[in-house]
This record gives sequence, structure tokens and C-alpha cells, in this order.
Amino acid sequence: MPGKISLNLGGGAARGFAHVGALRALIENDIKFDFLVGISMGSIVGGIYSVMPDIDFLEKRLKQLIAFSAFKNSVVGTWTTNHDPTSKGFVQRAQKLLMGTNILRRIFTAPGVLTPADVQAVMHPFIADVPISATVVPFATAAVNIRTGELRVFQGSDKLRQAVTASASMPLIFPPERIGKEWYVDGGVLDKLGVETAERIGASRFVVIDVSDEHLPDNIPRSGFDVMLKTEEIASEHRRKIQLQKANLVIRPIRGNYHWADYSAADAFIRMGYDATNDLIGEIRAIAANRRLFSLFSRT
Repeated sequence: MPGKISLNLGGGAARGFAHVGALRALIENDIKFDFLVGISMGSIVGGIYSVMPDIDFLEKRLKQLIAFSAFKNSVVGTWTTNHDPTSKGFVQRAQKLLMGTNILRRIFTAPGVLTPADVQAVMHPFIADVPISATVVPFATAAVNIRTGELRVFQGSDKLRQAVTASASMPLIFPPERIGKEWYVDGGVLDKLGVETAERIGASRFVVIDVSDEHLPDNIPRSGFDVMLKTEEIASEHRRKIQLQKANLVIRPIRGNYHWADYSAADAFIRMGYDATNDLIGEIRAIAANRRLFSLFSRT
């Protein structure tokens, strides 16, 4: 019998809205999976959907999140309104914002630009405080232990809200999330596409939704901070390519390059996800065929 199959929602901040369109296409075509795995922004999308598996509710909820005052007034919500829209490179856009605010001070004096209170104000109203085992759709996520450097997979009795927040805790922007006696950061640091996470929970086939930019920006860094950001982009791209080699099928919906915090493009990302998934629906159906009877809609 073919092994279990996971649907992996990769990290990508605002570009993660493409997961909504992809899920809609999969649901309309009744494609079935054993597990739903989400990392970083994919964890937020998957965490909401796994508790309430209704695609219209998911889209509405995510749009409520980015319209929520705590989010809109945060550094993430205001990032794209504080940079030069003609600047194409991430580091140039980031530099303008950093130099015009006190964010640079917080980077060097605090564990994140956002405070724990900021994170709670944004995440707590939207992510259910339930054990992951209580979700309707079997779900798993992961985050990186900032002390040991190890990837921790969250499932079963782990709390959904804590796990999702940890997985989405982007370094520099979010402070590490404390769970028990340990502190965790973005799962995308080690497992951007969730392939290792899916392997650990028993999947052997992977349909991956990769919402990375279409290509790595070719900008030239102009400062030490720029170099730091650029080298992390390069390292992330390297780790992503290694994971892509394990995937049975990869859906890459993003066309062009977008700022990671460009939430104004949410509707465009959703359309990209829907169209890209429908374009590959035959291949996805073939991979998902002859498997255990489990769907995106409920636990067995």
C-alpha cells in the first residue's frame, strides 16, 4: 500500500495567502491527504483551517487578521507603507524603514522588533487555544529551539496556539516563543517546506505548496545589515532546494517577486494559488490516488 501523504503549506509571510487559493482548488476537486503540515505563515493558515475546515471561513478569518488593528498598527502591518515602493530589493526597502524608526534600536536591545504583548494581541484572537489532537483535520507544525538549534515537531497534546506562534516567530521581527522551559523561533529556519516535519509524523509522500518568490533577488548589499539579510536569503534558498528534491510534487504559485510583508496583495496571492493548483490538479490526483481514505474535511 502506498505510504501516507502530506499536504505541506510552506513559509512565506504575506505570500502565504496563496495557500488559501490552493486549498480551495484541492477541496473543489476532492483531493485527499493524510496530514496537513504548516510552517511559519503556512502554520497560521493550516492552524486556522485544521480547527474549522471551511475554506470561506479561512479566507475571511485571514483577511480579518490583517485588517485587525493590532496587526495593522504593528511593524509588520505597516512595513510596506514605510518604504520606497520603487525600490525592488528587500534589503533596500528594509533599510529605509529601519533608518526612519527606532526599530534598529530594538533589534540590538530586545529579542524582536515586536514585543510578546504585540504578538499575543495579533495571534491570540485568531488561533484556537486547543490541543492539536482536537483539530478536525490532522495537523502538525514545527519550530526551531533557539538554544539547541533542533527542530521540534508539534502535534498531539501540544497546544495549537503556542505551536503556531512559535512556528511563525520570524527572527528579528518576532521574539522567540516560550514553550515550557525552552524558546522557539520560526520553523522555516530549518524546514521551510515542512518536509522533515511530515517525515517525522509518518508521511512518505509530499505535495508541497512553495510560496517563495519566483527567483532570488539579485540586489547588491550596501551595508553590514544588508549583507546579513542577504546571506540569510541565500541560506534559506539552499535549504529550500534540498527539500524540494524530496517532494513528489511542488506547486509554486508566486509569479514575480513580492515583499514578504505586502499584505495588500492578499487577493492576488489567493488567485495565484488557486490557478497554479488547478493547473496541476491531474498530477496531484495521480499522486493522491490509491491511498488511505482520508480527506481535508475531517478526522477518521
